[in-house]
Amino acid sequence: MPVPGGTKERIEFMFKALIAAILLSGWTTAGLAQTSAEIASYKRAVEAMNAGDWSSAHAEARRAGPVARDIIEWRWFRAGEGDFVSVRAFLARRADWPGLKLLRRKSEANVPVGSRPREVIEFFSRQPPQTGAGARALIAAYRSRGLHDRAESEAVRVWRTMLIEEEDHDALLREFGNALRSHHEARLDMLLWRGARQNAERMYPLVGNGWVALAKARLARRGTGSGVEVLIGNVPGSHRDHPGLAFEMMQWRARNGDNVEAAALFFEAGEDGLGQPSRWAGWRRSLARRFMRDGNAELAYRLASRHGLQEGSSYADLEWLSGYLALAYMNDGQVALHHFKRFRNAVERPISLGRAGYWEGRARELQGDLAGARRAYALGARHQTSFYGLLAAERAGIPLDSALRGEEAFPAWTGTTLPQSSVFAAARFFIASGERDQAEQFVSHMAETLPRGELGSLGEYVLAVNEPHLSVAIAKQAARRGIVLPRYYFPVARMGVSNFPIPRELVLAITRQESEFDPAVQSRVGALGIMQLMPETAREVAAYLDMPYSSSRMLSDTYYNTRLGTAYLDELLERYDGNVVLVAAAYNAGPGRADRWIASLGDPRRSDMVDWIEHIPYNETRNYVMRVAEGMLIYRARLGGHLGPVTLSREIANWQGHERAVRRGWSGWTSVRPRLRPAPLTD
Repeated sequence: MPVPGGTKERIEFMFKALIAAILLSGWTTAGLAQTSAEIASYKRAVEAMNAGDWSSAHAEARRAGPVARDIIEWRWFRAGEGDFVSVRAFLARRADWPGLKLLRRKSEANVPVGSRPREVIEFFSRQPPQTGAGARALIAAYRSRGLHDRAESEAVRVWRTMLIEEEDHDALLREFGNALRSHHEARLDMLLWRGARQNAERMYPLVGNGWVALAKARLARRGTGSGVEVLIGNVPGSHRDHPGLAFEMMQWRARNGDNVEAAALFFEAGEDGLGQPSRWAGWRRSLARRFMRDGNAELAYRLASRHGLQEGSSYADLEWLSGYLALAYMNDGQVALHHFKRFRNAVERPISLGRAGYWEGRARELQGDLAGARRAYALGARHQTSFYGLLAAERAGIPLDSALRGEEAFPAWTGTTLPQSSVFAAARFFIASGERDQAEQFVSHMAETLPRGELGSLGEYVLAVNEPHLSVAIAKQAARRGIVLPRYYFPVARMGVSNFPIPRELVLAITRQESEFDPAVQSRVGALGIMQLMPETAREVAAYLDMPYSSSRMLSDTYYNTRLGTAYLDELLERYDGNVVLVAAAYNAGPGRADRWIASLGDPRRSDMVDWIEHIPYNETRNYVMRVAEGMLIYRARLGGHLGPVTLSREIANWQGHERAVRRGWSGWTSVRPRLRPAPLTD
């Protein structure tokens, strides 16, 4: 349980934390932390593993103790190595470790076929086969035990749901040809939805000519080859209305910019004729938002609201978007409220619950239900670690939550059950060896089940060893369970710079969203280090600062990366007149895109900022801007302890220019008439 917040208790807690920090530094017995010799042996084991020398890796790991030994075994099995007996022994020993689904899948090729049937059935009792080889082993085990109905059921499950190798395909047909005959069309359809060309083509001899023609047309339309129209024309009338073909036609039209014709296919199919509504949902959302930005709100609403879904994240997204369109464009509070309620009932996480409360409040305001609006805002304001939760609090006049200061105290990890956890011990090995990705996997796994008090202790541990990246990972996993821990969710990371040229809360908010404070991360597109600068940008900023550019230092020197990143942020603050929304959008998507959005959507400093954010074309940037905006307020509370009224809407709408921007010759923005329609809601 959290330690009480009184002065005496806090002093005692700080003393315990100091002792814990000393223990963590290595001045302790082997019973409380890995020894330096064990860590050195483990590092040598990792080096051998990375060189492909598994024999030496196992030998060195054994010298580092049982947990280190099992880490190397865990990685060995996940690489598809090891025998069935060893895998079963490991799973019995470390059943609570993460990543076991992949371990099991990689191990299925080593499951014996035709022997050890009892052990094989037990092995798959926790996780059904994920590969054709595993399924065949289980089927053989069922047969050897006389469980023929179970064997046939497993064959049908695999046939209807899985991609398999050719030898497994042929073996299942030989053994269960009659039982599978009525499932051939279902299998082919499943494979076509998944775009699995090779698996699908193996099915052609097993289905009728109509299905073959349909399959060829669907695969051709998904690709970029010639002769597509001929293949579509070859589809007989009995198969021409198949939702899979309509989906491929829609997808092709949307990718080629023919958005109105793509939307028409949604309506032609209807909610009941989509086949797999979830497959359509991404394009439905994307096209609806595009029509919204183009001013065709009626078409956008029809598209978003007729989704045919009953649950899931896409259902929630489309219900919210339908509500927003009804509110902001159709001025219909009743319809908007209907959708926002459905959205609220479909979500559980703080970010979404804050959004639900805010927009339900806006809809109730439009209807004149001010008491109901206040209740909705109050519900949203319970989630002040979120953008819309903060806006809801501001709308309701609820002050900033004192918990955002992050002063809640938790017991030292040594006084919890963490020392008894092999998952925790493994995470500590990963931290000691600098393997952040693996450490994140293990601490996030722990955060899925730990009680609140021990979550705090785990968060305190990773901060004590200067791993704020892991702190964010733990807190995000906890937030998915409805447990919010601001101290770890928004850690005040040491970034190697003591005197920032710009507000520290902005630096922390940007960095948290960019890298979650991982100093060595590289993005898919090439952004580097803790502040995730692109190499070209970093090179330009380094030249401006008269510093040499080094790509290796971008990943190894936090001070260097932060120095360049904050200088770039300073430039963006001048370029965008100090407006945090435009600065965040430009940092994420590039100034060129931010400028184009100003031109196409209007200058947000002269229109409704919340509406402008919701019209950002990129999902990633839209989310990014909200996370940075909320992060600034929370970090300000964390850094200075100041609470009081929430002022988020005023802060994101601020467009007062900096004098230095004028001095440097910045010419200002062209006046562009906003295309958005701010909702006319007032308190």
